Amino acid sequence: MDLDSVSSFSSLQALAKLLADPQEEDSDDSDFGSRSSSVSTVGPGNIGPAKKAEPTVTPDVKSGNSKDIWNTEEVPEGSEFDDIWDPREQPEYEILFKQQVGAEDIFLGMSRKNPSTACCEDMLIKIKLPDTKSSDITLDIQDKILDLRTPKK
Repeated sequence: MDLDSVSSFSSLQALAKLLADPQEEDSDDSDFGSRSSSVSTVGPGNIGPAKKAEPTVTPDVKSGNSKDIWNTEEVPEGSEFDDIWDPREQPEYEILFKQQVGAEDIFLGMSRKNPSTACCEDMLIKIKLPDTKSSDITLDIQDKILDLRTPKK
């Protein structure tokens, strides 16, 4: 890059036009003291290309069965297994999460495990059912639902 072309008066004026606020009109040098500096209006958001407004997208309405009351996406998971008309009380239960931790986890921290439930391998569910025989228990385990039924609770 040539030093003479950078320091020429016309290139300095072109640089001043780039840095000047586009709303301000070009005026004489005499009123520089009256207007604010254009550098003060430039901030970190002015670096880089101008951001374009993202177009708003309206959700497409699927024309499945017009007699449906709701979509299957609107129904929360597991609600089909909630039985609000079941008069039996819900038993006491406790959910415990377990990790398999080795020496490399404790001393070296190589597997990046932490005490959160996301790093647990096993889940133990303790359900307290006093005065219930094991032959009376009906257990149904699915991916996200544990359904245990007894005549009493």
